[in-house]
Amino acid sequence: MYPLPPTLLHHLYLQLFYLLVMQHPLRPVVPADRRLILWTTPHSAALQNSLDGEISSRLQTEIFKQLLAASTLSTRETYGAGLLRFTQFCDREAIAERLRMPASPILLSAFVADAIGSCTGECIKNWLSGLRLWHIFNRAEWLGSDRWVSSLQKKPITRVHLHALQSALDISCPLDAAIWACALTVFWGCRRLGELTVKSPGSFTLEHDVSRGTDVSSTLVDGRQVLAFHLPWTKTTSVRGGECILTATGDELCPVRALYNHLAVNKISNYDVPLFSFVDVNRITFLTKSNFLKITSKIYSSNNLNHGVFGQSYRIGGSLELLTVGVAPEIVMKLGGWSSLCFLLYWRRLELLIPSAISRAWAAQQAEFAQKNSISIDDLDNLHILN
Repeated sequence: MYPLPPTLLHHLYLQLFYLLVMQHPLRPVVPADRRLILWTTPHSAALQNSLDGEISSRLQTEIFKQLLAASTLSTRETYGAGLLRFTQFCDREAIAERLRMPASPILLSAFVADAIGSCTGECIKNWLSGLRLWHIFNRAEWLGSDRWVSSLQKKPITRVHLHALQSALDISCPLDAAIWACALTVFWGCRRLGELTVKSPGSFTLEHDVSRGTDVSSTLVDGRQVLAFHLPWTKTTSVRGGECILTATGDELCPVRALYNHLAVNKISNYDVPLFSFVDVNRITFLTKSNFLKITSKIYSSNNLNHGVFGQSYRIGGSLELLTVGVAPEIVMKLGGWSSLCFLLYWRRLELLIPSAISRAWAAQQAEFAQKNSISIDDLDNLHILN
């Protein structure tokens, strides 16, 4: 058994020292998935006093039990890691406890800026999602939608990114074919990257992940080939799943052509493996979300394009592309699996990423969409919805 590298060992010692020696009365030593509930702030204490004066401890326990149950264990563990990073940052910068919740846009922006360069965009996004849920659990105002924070977080994948990716990949090679097909599928399908890749090789299940054995239907619509297949699980529908629909674009960025190429290059007889598995030295390897982002981010960086690229950047980019060329918002909404309200909120956020002229052109469509779906567009800015 090989010893751990000195740098990694040092890092582990520092983490252990922080948790065991530098523990704070507001932040007890608990499993990562419990930090969302058990790590507190002066704001949390005020909330506790309010709850004590209104409902019993039994009802309080039931509320927080159900709040925890609304997210998966792995999600809570990831979010708990984000709380630890945020706390370490605040301690290092001597941020007062009372300023940590609600966290101001300036503090959140500083936290994100400090992490850029040393962490992936997807990692930072997860940390902020954890902080947001922590604020929600403590009924604290979340100010992470501020334009500074949003601008630092994520940028959309564009055709420029995809052309750079195409130039760097050899789609006759198994791994590159899988990456190319996956990139175009999440982009044009407006799906979450986690719905089409696996978290780790050992996490794959047929109940949760789309497999090589999935039934892919093919139809011809207005002269263009359309592929559709079922997703066993999505973030918003859970086990009810959803549909991924890909329409041929007729150019070099065609998702249909890319998917067929992947299936032809990676001839795999075992159907009980992830859809974007590839052949690596005569063995089947699963394309994980982290490996996909690692490889593509390196390519974007070499082209000076890796500024805030996350897994969600593909979904954002695909939505922008379709909306900008005139695809009806209801179609984009259904394609990406949004509810009408979440999509309208999301659509309004996209305005921050595009020129003001296009934003103005979308304004009338947004109002019409809101009216059709019985949504008060004037109230949207006051809503805070988990997305």
